Amino acid sequence: MTQVALNREIPLPRLAPALLSFVAGYVDIYTFLGLFGLFVAQVTGSFVTAGAELVTHDESIAGKVLAVIAFVVATMISAALIRFAHRRGWEALQIMLWLETTLLAIFCLVILAGPPVTSVTDRSGIVAGVFAAMAMGMQAVIVRLLMRGVPQTNVMTGNMTQIGIETTDLVSAWLKCLREPGDREHRRELAAVRSRLFTVLAIAVGFLAGAACGALSYAKAGLAGAPVAVVIVAALALWMARREG
Repeated sequence: MTQVALNREIPLPRLAPALLSFVAGYVDIYTFLGLFGLFVAQVTGSFVTAGAELVTHDESIAGKVLAVIAFVVATMISAALIRFAHRRGWEALQIMLWLETTLLAIFCLVILAGPPVTSVTDRSGIVAGVFAAMAMGMQAVIVRLLMRGVPQTNVMTGNMTQIGIETTDLVSAWLKCLREPGDREHRRELAAVRSRLFTVLAIAVGFLAGAACGALSYAKAGLAGAPVAVVIVAALALWMARREG
């Protein structure tokens, strides 16, 4: 169960966090390969490359800086929209998923229907990167505010740390159960740790799978494979709409 509104809980597909993580990895690979090294989900990567390009006076820094700014602006707008939806009693999760779908669709439209991106200074590439970054910024807020207890689907460094922590806690809880097999509290602790570890592992694997599939899709289909991300998020939004209906 995932809290999506005040005093209200709506069931979410168990694989939803992993699917969103898949989308983040998929989109990140497409922007990295198609937009000259731009990271829009793992924004830390864009910080690093922008810092390097600042020193080397690389002109591609402009697109990366704009993408980072777009990511932050999208998080601010998303947080405001979620709070507004809560005050009005609307289904915030469904609305935000549709908005993310729209941003991803615009990203795909720009790179597929716009002028070919042949250099880091092409406006179409910069605009596409901005919309992709906004979509990922919105997704980050969706997970943080509407999927309480779910690790971030964009940031894998923190998730790798969490996997190590949860694995240690799992071993500790398992040893407690071995020492006191009849203790129900130890069993509940073991079940809770196992559930948390499964969630963060699913997200990490989802991101890795998304990155791998994105690379394969880009190699085989080029930019035409980008809309896969749109379909996945739209499917989640449609699922929420059907549940509400």
